[in-house]
Amino acid sequence: MNIALVGFIIIVILLIIILIYLLTIKKNISNTANKNQVKMNIKLFEYDLNNIKFPKNIEQMNSDSLTKASKVIFDSYKSLDYANKVSSSLDKIEWHTWQVSIILYFLKTKGKYYISNDVRLFHDVILELNENQIEQEMQRVCKKYMENIDIYKDRDYLSNQVIWSARDVSIILYKIINS
Repeated sequence: MNIALVGFIIIVILLIIILIYLLTIKKNISNTANKNQVKMNIKLFEYDLNNIKFPKNIEQMNSDSLTKASKVIFDSYKSLDYANKVSSSLDKIEWHTWQVSIILYFLKTKGKYYISNDVRLFHDVILELNENQIEQEMQRVCKKYMENIDIYKDRDYLSNQVIWSARDVSIILYKIINS
């Protein structure tokens, strides 16, 4: 009788262990599925630069014209010396949509700038951002562009639409240089 009781207790303990193990596996599978669903939902809200449309005159620019126009904007940015200004200067709205459209389209077409390492172009606020934060900032800029820009307006209209901060332009130029 003692052997039967010991055998029964061992079987009950093994069943409890198996039940706990199965419940743990189910919980892990459920958590993984939830995490994947959250990641998928986040992806749905991302703005892909490749899907953004630009004014026709910009999209029709040849590579040389686009590079020259982007260089003029880049040179303007450098001459304003944001790297050495107070950080609040990055929040000042002083860039117009035509300029931002050009550099965003330059980035979209995989344009690159090469600069010497001895030139400090960006404010510490930008340089201290990690890769994930830079991507979040680009998402913000792309979202702002998609929600606020009428690509069917002409150059004069878009040149008068001053809604972009130095921070917005810094992020785009940073991505151009570091992509």
